[in-house]
Amino acid sequence: MTLNADRLPDTAEGKFFRALLKQWPQGLWVVTPEGRVLGFHYHRAKGTESAAEGAKRWVTDTLGMLSDAAKAAGPAPARVVKAKPGTLADRGRGVGAEGGVRLAVSVIGLRNGRQEGPPVVDSIRLGAKEWTALAPPGGARVGTEWSVPEAIVRHFTPALSPMTDPIFGPKPGDVTVAKVTATVARAGDGVLVVRYAGTWESAHDRDGDPKYPIRTTATGEGVGVFDATTGKAVAMAWVLSGTFRAGPATEKARPTGAVIEWLADP
Repeated sequence: MTLNADRLPDTAEGKFFRALLKQWPQGLWVVTPEGRVLGFHYHRAKGTESAAEGAKRWVTDTLGMLSDAAKAAGPAPARVVKAKPGTLADRGRGVGAEGGVRLAVSVIGLRNGRQEGPPVVDSIRLGAKEWTALAPPGGARVGTEWSVPEAIVRHFTPALSPMTDPIFGPKPGDVTVAKVTATVARAGDGVLVVRYAGTWESAHDRDGDPKYPIRTTATGEGVGVFDATTGKAVAMAWVLSGTFRAGPATEKARPTGAVIEWLADP
């Protein structure tokens, strides 16, 4: 399991983790129910290695720790696990039973124009009515324009943060600017092609503490392809560029990039 040490409840479980974290406040632990540590790993960067080398060593050292911990735990009866459908099977693909979708999101931070660190992999979930708001209205033709309701545009917040920890990512209620306009750009070959233009800004404080302000901005464009006869979506893709700042206004904002993707089932 994962946890945030700042949010441990005042329960027996919370006391268990507090005692554990006195040994070291971060890292990956393998512990018995009695509190005996079987394995621990906390990655420390080395100035002599590149980011890619450090990431590779992180994985190697973690796997080594887990292997050693399994040996320390001793033999255990094999668990029978029934295979389940992939929990990400609908990410970026298809329409749910109730008509909603799950758009696939990938966000990166940039340094000197190049990707810095692994991407954030997330989703944007839209209900049936929200998804319909992105589709061209009945009778639409080339040049038809409309604005997507702000309440729906706010759901795009997962595309604004390059940090995996959710305390750094804005929520829909943190958005201060959320605008998307849509225009039917082309009609033909049985489809309508819609172009989107969006702008977002957000502001919130990490853990509600004004000493740790977090600000994001993004602008981007999207393309949606819709069946001209049924009005149903066939494919959609967005590319966003923006900034992310965790700290006071004197801190330099970090450039970000995001991709949003979705395809109908074949």
